[in-house]
Amino acid sequence: MFTVIINDCRDDNARARQTSRVGSLASTNISFIGVDSDLEAGMQLIDVLDATTGREGLVLVNVAPRGDHASKWENGTPFAYFWYKKTLVITSVDGFALSAVKKLNLTNQINLLDIHETTEAMLKANFITEAEAKRIPYSQFRSFDFTPRAGVFMMQGNHLPSASFDLDDVPDLPRAVWAIDNFGNCKTTLTPEDIDTNKETQTRYGSLPYFEKLRDLSDGETALVRGSSGLDDTRFLAVITQRRSFAKNNNVMIGDDVFEDKSYFRQATE
Repeated sequence: MFTVIINDCRDDNARARQTSRVGSLASTNISFIGVDSDLEAGMQLIDVLDATTGREGLVLVNVAPRGDHASKWENGTPFAYFWYKKTLVITSVDGFALSAVKKLNLTNQINLLDIHETTEAMLKANFITEAEAKRIPYSQFRSFDFTPRAGVFMMQGNHLPSASFDLDDVPDLPRAVWAIDNFGNCKTTLTPEDIDTNKETQTRYGSLPYFEKLRDLSDGETALVRGSSGLDDTRFLAVITQRRSFAKNNNVMIGDDVFEDKSYFRQATE
């Protein structure tokens, strides 16, 4: 079994506490991916599902803007779960966290968890103590107190009560840069199906050709290239300048729209 944590609480203390919690509950290999926004988190989830190919495992995602945006919820964005083959995903539902799942049509059943009902179910099964049951619903660190326990509880074959969550309520995935790698290549949410690969595409960075393979670009040439990120046969495009940092030379930031001068970046903390 494997566990991957995708979270905006990523300082050394928060990271160690989350991985220690999961490790104390289950015998599992643990990886941690720190992110700054819900857009990054949702796309990182796709890459994790691709890397693990639906094997038995657990992915815990929690990232959502704070402040007034989250005030509509009792204690921050709620969580939901779905299965991708044998992989259980528990994720926050606010923002773009599930937008890539929606775009790729990975599931037709998202199950919304009520933290009070979930806690009560784990208490009845003697998975948590009464003291923990009282504390968990009001925790300010649900990535530590709630999602690891709920995830491991379910991976042990237990059921949690849930309600249906409509993917129509999830915003569409924006046409944006979601990651910048150490070479300055900009990963986008676009797929080859989103453009006409037989001609250049007009972007905010100019008119760019499409290449299936990076090796076909000349030094200094910029293009939309079929990247490595994605799932199965669906791969996302990257904006790349051969042997140059496209991000540095064009002042690209995560969240930037590929076509318009606007950004979808919503940092969790400001």
